[in-house]
Amino acid sequence: MAQARLKAVPEDFVVEEVLGFEPEAATEAGTGEHLWLWVEKRGLNTDQAGAELARQLGIERSLVSYSGLKDRHALTRQWFSVHWHGDGCWSAGSDWLDVPGRDPADEPGRYRVLSQLRCGRKLRRGTHAGNRFEITLRDVTGERADIEARLDLLAREGVANYFGLQRFGHGGRNIAQGLTLLADRRAGRRRRRDNRESLWISALRSALFNQVLAERVRQGSWNRCLPGDVLQLDGRGSFFRPEPDDAGWQPRLGSGELHVTGPMPGDGASAVADEVATLEAAVLAPWQSICDDLAALRVPGQRRALRLRVQDLQWRWLEPQVLHMTFELTSGAFATSVLQSLAELLEGQADALSSEQ
Repeated sequence: MAQARLKAVPEDFVVEEVLGFEPEAATEAGTGEHLWLWVEKRGLNTDQAGAELARQLGIERSLVSYSGLKDRHALTRQWFSVHWHGDGCWSAGSDWLDVPGRDPADEPGRYRVLSQLRCGRKLRRGTHAGNRFEITLRDVTGERADIEARLDLLAREGVANYFGLQRFGHGGRNIAQGLTLLADRRAGRRRRRDNRESLWISALRSALFNQVLAERVRQGSWNRCLPGDVLQLDGRGSFFRPEPDDAGWQPRLGSGELHVTGPMPGDGASAVADEVATLEAAVLAPWQSICDDLAALRVPGQRRALRLRVQDLQWRWLEPQVLHMTFELTSGAFATSVLQSLAELLEGQADALSSEQ
């Protein structure tokens, strides 16, 4: 398999949020309760950028909202909304502003406000349709013909929809925090409320999903329907069980319009049956206590597509060992899942969850 270096510099990983709708600007100047900001940032994650916007305005961090989380080690553009009645302290297309890091030796993060408007509503989590990526892979090794054949395959058939390592935090710390949180809740120990708890719980559920997906990949069934599977429309959250005597869904599954799904464990009965129910129960058995704790927290059980479509994939070679790619993914998908199916990334990989944890 080919090898490549990812994120040699932040500009090698460019992400632009795609809302899928136009923000509804206030009909009269200054009447909207929310100030929407189109922000470009480098070396800052979304939460850090939100905290800096709040600091600049002298308001509580909770008054700054966003739809999706974006990487720190990247150049990203995304929307923020601020519940703010005054004038913003940025002009459209403002100059770059530095945000010092916690360690003085670190390079400061930077951001600038590209545009702003008044809107009558708040930007809520998960409302964007997807993200557009511009990726540059450097030090690429491997036969060019083999790499391009794999790119053609990705464009036609998609990739396994793994959660990326970003979800689990550096060294899997989000997993560790989630396990500690569940242990404290189980023991009845009181904790100070932390706004990162939902992130830690999400990391645990994501790691469990990855375990089921890995088994389906090993079996070669991640993109085909087994007895008891439920299907999901591409880019949607709802799902349904296909009728055996209805052949209409099969071409849609083949075209990528429908996908088979895996579990995001939580409260509620399992949606799958037969062979798939047995498979998922066997894979999750080593972590049944975690699944039980998630159910006790009343975290709603959900399903996630096992396959990820890579939309509008295009590529070109900038130099013999430098590959430039552009593509679009639905909200909640990880570009690293696409890249890791193409080449072994020099960043390295690690298991996010093991049965010992």
